[in-house]
Amino acid sequence: MKIGLFCPEVPGHLNPMTTLASELVAQGHEVTMVGCQRAASIVARAQLPFYPLGPDDPLNEKLEAGFRLLGTTSGFQAMMQTGKIYALHCQLSQKYLPQALNELNLDGLVIDQVCPVPALEAERRGLPYAVACNALAVYWDPLVPPPPLAWDYRNDWFGRARNELAKHMVLAAYYWFASKRETVDPLLLIREVERGVIHVAQQPDFFEYPRTTYPPNLHFTGPWHRAARDDATVDFPWDWLDGRPLIYASMGTLQNNLNHVFHSIVEAVKDLPMQVVLSKGGGLVDLPGKLPDNVLVVERAPQLRLLERAKLVITHAGMNTALECLAQGVPMLCLPVTNDQPGVAKRVEYLGNGRCIPVRHVTTARLQRELTRMLQDDSFQRKATQFADRLATYDGAEMAAKLIVQALHSQQPVPNPAHAAKSAAR
Repeated sequence: MKIGLFCPEVPGHLNPMTTLASELVAQGHEVTMVGCQRAASIVARAQLPFYPLGPDDPLNEKLEAGFRLLGTTSGFQAMMQTGKIYALHCQLSQKYLPQALNELNLDGLVIDQVCPVPALEAERRGLPYAVACNALAVYWDPLVPPPPLAWDYRNDWFGRARNELAKHMVLAAYYWFASKRETVDPLLLIREVERGVIHVAQQPDFFEYPRTTYPPNLHFTGPWHRAARDDATVDFPWDWLDGRPLIYASMGTLQNNLNHVFHSIVEAVKDLPMQVVLSKGGGLVDLPGKLPDNVLVVERAPQLRLLERAKLVITHAGMNTALECLAQGVPMLCLPVTNDQPGVAKRVEYLGNGRCIPVRHVTTARLQRELTRMLQDDSFQRKATQFADRLATYDGAEMAAKLIVQALHSQQPVPNPAHAAKSAAR
């Protein structure tokens, strides 16, 4: 089959999507990644074909500027900026995607859950498509807090009422900052779960709260990552590691220009009898003065290889990092910034293999308290080890690719029997 894959042009979505694309190639299919110009370097690193949408269009530079601004924001301001970026992305997609599909002559598409434009174009053409949840799989439910909010899971009347009110507030925010510029609902594939022949998510089934309803065609497959995805071109001074326990800290590659967070991390760890690798992730972070002897700051890090050695991770709680930590059995201290990161972080806390401090509440003192608690309480490591043992039995990319091919080939929905049984039991 000839399959096109489309997702937002950020590492958190491109890394799992290119892994999924590579698995489709391994299973004998021809794939093409389709997207805006800023995706080119990551797709090239994955050695996959790439079709750029309007590479010479000035909208690409506006999109780049929008992402640079997003890197300096958090919370509601970041949601606002995400909506503006969505509007630009929508314009480029609507303008150039029809030509791309005409030229590529595909048998089907795999579309990220937050990219409704290609879904509507596929429906117009009668082209089957699968929905891929590269980030947290978001399907509204009265028991589940909206992902941008770092709220505990509650299944009582208060929790339901609170979640329902917050859902409408979050929806209104995204519509105001994105939909008012475009006719395409930015949450189309979240609100209308029947669209597409199948929905696949890279989070495992245990990484989700109990729900009142379970989307019938949604399949939780497990992480879409391979060791080969780690960027082998990243230079790292491995001889700096001297055998002391390692803490790896990273705020991701997108919203990582938050100076106060990096300063607080350095101050919180300087007296620990451990080594700390702090990755800027390409962010424009200023750390003046002499660093503590046990702290190494790098522009970028070979994350997967460092996770194999880490005793604990300080993370922004992006879905990919969270799943990689789960797979390696590493407890997480989560400092979520915005969008789905608070939802990911609170699931980590709910499972018992980590703690959550919303980024606006990060201080040196609070970081020190949580680090001390996590390093002294063995329950976090026990839980992390249990989940790693479970994930060792998964091959999420292989399972997702097989399900996608089955659905695209038959052009029929592929129901999840486990979800049918859970919905019937409630």
